Amino acid sequence: MNQPDTPPPAPLNPAPLAPFPASLDAGIAALEGMLRVALALAQAARPIDLAGLDQRVGRVCAQALDLPPAEGRALRPRLAGLLAGIEALAAQLATAAGDG
Repeated sequence: MNQPDTPPPAPLNPAPLAPFPASLDAGIAALEGMLRVALALAQAARPIDLAGLDQRVGRVCAQALDLPPAEGRALRPRLAGLLAGIEALAAQLATAAGDG
């Protein structure tokens, strides 16, 4: 007896679609990592090379501005996290500069 052709069952936990373009997601992740490392170095009073940070932030901001409004609003928490990381690094560097 032949079974009728039926589609396979849907996966239990389908992989979520990336909410943002892959290049934007990668750019944000790279900045998050760069800021974590820079903050750890600053806290350890180690030298930090921030060359290119402003360009990377500019690219992420430009890509964010190109998003449709709903996606842009959804991105706000991650951008706010980047801003908090930058502010924490700036505060640490200011503190270190005041110690010398």
